[in-house]
Amino acid sequence: MTTEPDDADRWVHVLVTETLADDAVTAVVARFDAAIAADVAALTVDRELRRDLHASNVAQARAMLGWIVSDSDEVTPPPAAHELARTVARRGLPLKVLMQIYRAGQTVLVRHVAEVAADRVQDPTLVPGIQIRLLERASRWISVSLEILTDTYAEQRERDLRGDVARRVETVQALVRGDVLDDGVAATRLGHPLRTTHLALVAWVDGPGSGTTDLDTSLRDALRTSPGHRVLTVSAGSGALWAWVSGDGVSADVTPDGVADGVRLAVGTVGTGPDGFRRSHLEALRAQSVAESAPGTAPVVAYADVEIAYLLAGRPDAVDAFVARELRGIDGADVASDRLRRTVAAYLRHDRSLDAAARRLGVHRNTVRYRVRRAEEELGRPIGGPGRLELELALAYRRVFPDPDYYST
Repeated sequence: MTTEPDDADRWVHVLVTETLADDAVTAVVARFDAAIAADVAALTVDRELRRDLHASNVAQARAMLGWIVSDSDEVTPPPAAHELARTVARRGLPLKVLMQIYRAGQTVLVRHVAEVAADRVQDPTLVPGIQIRLLERASRWISVSLEILTDTYAEQRERDLRGDVARRVETVQALVRGDVLDDGVAATRLGHPLRTTHLALVAWVDGPGSGTTDLDTSLRDALRTSPGHRVLTVSAGSGALWAWVSGDGVSADVTPDGVADGVRLAVGTVGTGPDGFRRSHLEALRAQSVAESAPGTAPVVAYADVEIAYLLAGRPDAVDAFVARELRGIDGADVASDRLRRTVAAYLRHDRSLDAAARRLGVHRNTVRYRVRRAEEELGRPIGGPGRLELELALAYRRVFPDPDYYST
């Protein structure tokens, strides 16, 4: 059977059109994300770099696929790809990291194209021609994109090196890693006091943001700082910011109750000196990880409120079994079960005081009494006796990570 070029071209259009569907693009980008993160060590410990990588992968996948079936020879990387290059540069990472990202992405693309063509095309004689057409266009897109983005990376590095930005970022990263630095030298490089009290915050936007300049402004406007407090901010990506409020008497009270629409905030606990600067930041990052993985969390998440959930979430298989055992009978996804869990948690938090729990929940003490009795019946044991610690831990975890079905009821 003779392979006709127009048949191969027709299949290229079919396969690309199908892949441009939302579900298909999501699956391809998930493979990109996982493969690149596995191959590029710098990504495994940098949440904001991974976030920008994902945004770039989504935009690049759509732009490249559309270009493959177009008649254009002009390659124009999307804005998210330029933002990724700038973030790599801002981190002080070598250009080879950006090159590794695109090489890993190209490897995934080759595998994906081969799999899709082999699965969808019934005529095996057409498959090689389809693969060649796809890979020729895709390889050109990636090659030219990398040339363009190398210039973006170089421009950002040059811009940073001309000022104090690079020095400040490098000093912050050294402090966060726990590298030994002279306190005075580090404070001078930062233009920010270290031998004082600190509260760290991470601010970010879900999805495409308006940039860290606007994020910095909205965060500073929201913080309730006194004249003696200093605020240090460092860009952590195209839509994320690391911040520290520092000075004598700094407390969690500086944290805003709410932030601008679309902005999310994770907050550490108060620490003192360089070690407190680092520890509070790591706690804010942990709170951010909880906020991103737990559905329905508030725009502002404090590590102090989610620490137990974060610690327990390290072994999801074990914690699921633990929580299911401890909350058996009141662990449903329905509103009534959720109400019982909240009542029991308030009752235990206030040392089994019906009045205090009622005030906390805004209900009558008899309502609390009824719900506690009902929960004890469902649990099959008294509340507050042996096993109280385990019950409180399970309730604290379920408060942050409720059953996903709850949000669809």
